[in-house]
Amino acid sequence: MKAVPKRQWFYALLRKDFKAFVCKVFAEVSPQSLYLDNWHIDVICAELERMIKEENTRLIINIPPRYMKSIICSVAFPAFILGHFPQETIVCVSYAEELAKKLAADCRRVMESSWYRRIFPNTRLAATRREIMDFETTRGGGRYAATVGGTLTGRGGNWIIIDDPIKPADANSDLIRNKVNDWYGSTLYSRLNDKKSGKILLIMQRTHEQDLTGYLVESKVGFKYIVMPLVALQEEHWAWKRDLDGNARSFHYDRHIGEPLHPKREGLAEIERMKQSMGSAAFASQCQQDPLALGRNIVKWHWFKRYSWEELKKGVYSGEFPILQMMFSWDLAIKRGKENDYSVCICALRTDKGWYILDVKRWKLELPELVKTGYAYMEEKRTLFKRLRYGLSFKILVEEAGCGIGFLQEMQRRYFRSAIMPVRPAEDKETRLQNVTPALEAGRCFLPKDGAVWEADFKHEVLGFPNTKHDDQVDALSQLLSYWKPKTFDFI
Repeated sequence: MKAVPKRQWFYALLRKDFKAFVCKVFAEVSPQSLYLDNWHIDVICAELERMIKEENTRLIINIPPRYMKSIICSVAFPAFILGHFPQETIVCVSYAEELAKKLAADCRRVMESSWYRRIFPNTRLAATRREIMDFETTRGGGRYAATVGGTLTGRGGNWIIIDDPIKPADANSDLIRNKVNDWYGSTLYSRLNDKKSGKILLIMQRTHEQDLTGYLVESKVGFKYIVMPLVALQEEHWAWKRDLDGNARSFHYDRHIGEPLHPKREGLAEIERMKQSMGSAAFASQCQQDPLALGRNIVKWHWFKRYSWEELKKGVYSGEFPILQMMFSWDLAIKRGKENDYSVCICALRTDKGWYILDVKRWKLELPELVKTGYAYMEEKRTLFKRLRYGLSFKILVEEAGCGIGFLQEMQRRYFRSAIMPVRPAEDKETRLQNVTPALEAGRCFLPKDGAVWEADFKHEVLGFPNTKHDDQVDALSQLLSYWKPKTFDFI
């Protein structure tokens, strides 16, 4: 058998293996830099290959800046796609024209190189359209570069690649941030040629809880979500597959708490200097991919204690609690729109030991439907505990403002007036939460020991306040804990 020349073998490897192609692209566009291999590059490349194979059509990757995300996703990936499928149309988006132009120029430089033309002989740039921001192949495919908020009239793509849609300096502007998210929903997404089979890749550093990543994750629109913090915050297990020499091989990497993302590139000493330079808040968001750390964390999660359902039932049934009352703390939303707050009810037992939160329920309903649903919900909870403790009294807390006035009136028609407690807060939301932190810190608020379906959203909002999008659960909690304080605190 005649031996295959090394050069032909090398070109075959570049044509087939995206990771190898990325390494070659790095040498082409950054010849002055030393390539340092790392597991995170393997993971990203493997996920992008899955998109090409149509095993996934929506992907979000959050990763710190300067870790090859743009070279991989905005330069190498479009060139690799067009090498295999020269008819594909790709829209690449970045926050600034200068950045979009640089990435487009690097991609065109790769596709015009002699080695690229050897490994992909069927892909050639058309002479009629070779602009840096808009170049086309002779097969009708191509790469079109755009900036966030730009005009895409008449342009569409089978792929949309979004690389850093907002710069960190603009992230705290509600106006700019919402403009980016609205532009994605109203303009960019509509440019996808086929909404079912078309592919969207978003790779970015986090800048705010409601940046484009937060907007898409909260919308639950089917994106696979990968987060790579600069320093591991928990034990991580990464697994991926690669097709080498025609054989699929599996790989894995276990990353431990406190381990840098790429130790050969930046160790803990360099990272600490970076943190001091950036400030802890910006570092947490952009490097650790944890924008909630931008908040002041008024509440600490370890302040919440735990209870078991069996222990609670036994205490209620036996009369262990000298003081016992069922509480329903409501925070009502004025509107039911997608971007509006929820209407929330926290159901809890008030005892001499503190508050035992039984359930947290959220709805987006108009007032008539909310009254009907809320009444049924409270009756269900009351019935459950009547079996354990006959004659258990209850209180319904509702802020007497906006639609809360109508809700209070409807509840007064259904229950004794003494059960209805109109609330008229004098302080702002943040002050109200701060006022009840002594009770929380003293361990007077209990959550189910085995967790609950509502706990993740509750934790996210409570720990992120005041920088979370919604604050309805926080308001309901503050209202609940403000109504009555155990013996170690003053009555209000």
